[in-house]
Amino acid sequence: MENYSARRINRILESFKEPTRYLEVGVENGTTFFSVSANYKTAVDPHFQFDIESAKQSHPACEFAEVTSDTYFHACQLTEKFDLVFLDGLHTWDQTYRDLCNSLLFTHERSIILLDDIFPSDVYSCSRDQVEAVMMRQFMSGDASNAWHGDTYKVIPLIDTFHPVLDFCTIISDGNPQTVLWKSAKSRCSKFDLLDNTGNLNMAALDYLWFLRNQSGYIPMEEEAALDFAISESV
Repeated sequence: MENYSARRINRILESFKEPTRYLEVGVENGTTFFSVSANYKTAVDPHFQFDIESAKQSHPACEFAEVTSDTYFHACQLTEKFDLVFLDGLHTWDQTYRDLCNSLLFTHERSIILLDDIFPSDVYSCSRDQVEAVMMRQFMSGDASNAWHGDTYKVIPLIDTFHPVLDFCTIISDGNPQTVLWKSAKSRCSKFDLLDNTGNLNMAALDYLWFLRNQSGYIPMEEEAALDFAISESV
């Protein structure tokens, strides 16, 4: 079966001139990473689920950083920017948002960032705890599905509110929903109101029902249309 993440990533990378540079945060067994066609690739994960030494020999143009994303970005001293960054690490909004902010430091004006697991499939899948999500779904509904997205969906309203020079759309077809993010040529207005009556930011209020009410703000699109849009709109 074709890897939908790699398919989307390779489609985007085709729009860049070589040599292309790719960063993936949250690699695990490397299914997506090793299927991506880029001249230079960097893999970041605290616990790779493959033989790193063998991978280094087979892929000499790749860098393998078996550390947390925070550690990697803190120590990173790259002179070349990444063309595309794929964020598929810890599925919590705070870590994903931090990875995004760090990634922006190592991308150029035309770079594109792909965020995984943006649409929770049900109220259970948006739990911050994967084990709890699976167990509660089984207990409450009898559904043995292991679907889990965490609360990464909360990153999108943060981007929309606090990063007006970034733009995005969300792929909702032909695989798991993912948000495509790029640096816009012009500022835009926010679609969400995240502040409570006292003017404070309350992330806990962005529950699953909030997500259901605000899905349109994620700019859902079919895969081909979303990728074409992102490529054409990126600076």
